[in-house]
Amino acid sequence: NLHFKLGLSQSVGRPDFSQYAGSLTLPDTELEPSATNTIQVNNVAIKAWSAKTVKASLEYYFENVGLISIGGFHRDFKNFFGATRFLATPAFLALYGLDDSVYGRFDVVTQYNIPKPVRMTGVDANYKQALTFLPQWARGVQVFANASAQRATGDGAANFAGFIPRSGSWGFSLTRP
Repeated sequence: NLHFKLGLSQSVGRPDFSQYAGSLTLPDTELEPSATNTIQVNNVAIKAWSAKTVKASLEYYFENVGLISIGGFHRDFKNFFGATRFLATPAFLALYGLDDSVYGRFDVVTQYNIPKPVRMTGVDANYKQALTFLPQWARGVQVFANASAQRATGDGAANFAGFIPRSGSWGFSLTRP
């Protein structure tokens, strides 16, 4: 009833299609420069990121009633996306034919490929069990619980949108034919 599983995978993440449009979004010049009032430039030269993942888990299955497992993973990203912000220079503005006296006070925001790898590691634990001791009318009730923790390291670790380092859940379920 004890199983060891090992998985290897490779994945690719492409930027939003709009990134390749080569657009430039200009700020509202009547407002002061701010975190959201910037010159935004799409990077048409950005490459897709790739990741290699190794995942291992050890699972023990209770005879017809449930399981308990623990696992871990290790993922290395290459060419991960990063965001950069810099003050518009006269040379930059000249590339786009923009007036330095109007746009020279605004920051420029764009994406780029992070040159160093970004690494993510994590562990998870799961438990599920059918409550077979319940009366016949309550058959199919199960309890479950799981928890996970993950960590990103490297220059682009802060670029994971919506990153949740620790999570868990528990509850009851009903499964019937």
